[in-house]
Amino acid sequence: MSAVENVAHHPLVQQLREEATEVAQLSGQAVASFAWTWPLRGIIYTATHPQVIISVHKPLIKSLFSSALVFLALAFFTYIPQAAFLSFFTGFLGPILALLLVGAESVFLLTFFAKPLFLEPALTQVFDATLVASGQGALVREGKTKYASSSSKKEGIEGALVRPFQALSRDGLMKYLLTLPLNFIPLIGTVAFVFLNGHRGGPGWHTRYFQLKGWDTPQRKKFIEQRRAEYTAFGMATLLFTFIPLVGLVFSFTNTVGAALWAADIEARQNIIDGPKTSQSSAATSSRDKTD
Repeated sequence: MSAVENVAHHPLVQQLREEATEVAQLSGQAVASFAWTWPLRGIIYTATHPQVIISVHKPLIKSLFSSALVFLALAFFTYIPQAAFLSFFTGFLGPILALLLVGAESVFLLTFFAKPLFLEPALTQVFDATLVASGQGALVREGKTKYASSSSKKEGIEGALVRPFQALSRDGLMKYLLTLPLNFIPLIGTVAFVFLNGHRGGPGWHTRYFQLKGWDTPQRKKFIEQRRAEYTAFGMATLLFTFIPLVGLVFSFTNTVGAALWAADIEARQNIIDGPKTSQSSAATSSRDKTD
């Protein structure tokens, strides 16, 4: 078997093919779901409620510095050759596409350094603060006491309460690298790159929510599959924001706020459908007291 055939039959390549087929089927639903608006709402909410990120101002400053430093370094060493190569195939679009490609490459590098060092604990804090500010304080309190601590022990996490956003795991990073060359295909390739990685990364933004709910793996998978199109749209939007030159990593904070707002909205809708459990139990107790 040749090297090309070996690559074609590699499990990661097979998974990418399956994901590409699923993404193609979900693309219309993803756009129509309007879940891509939640990262935008996260930006607006952060601007109007700055208290949700004030407490993590040090990691925020580090994120701004790291994002700018990595992007500028990549731009200095790789932008011109990539722009020249892309211009050969795409003409005047080459410089623009090269800028997006540098942004994608910077996200890949920052995943190795920024998240493990200082970003993950800060994002956890922002997620919880946004839930509390959105009226879901009970979820955070109950989740921390009942589920989050035991979940952290099981996952061997030290320092931070949890690792909330595993959008780019080891396999995810490999798939991210494998899809990077799609950006060399004019427009369509970049759109495919964003769709594929948004499809994969979207659910990762709600890992903290799942842990607070105390859900096991089957429960999480069921929840995600029921909202696969929405998560694809959300993941696409968050990915595009992280590609913004110089400040891409900073949008991890506003994306986190958007994810928490979405989780709060899901919780609020669920309470409307099922009814608040505390109110129901109180009403039942009151009814028994009257009967007695």
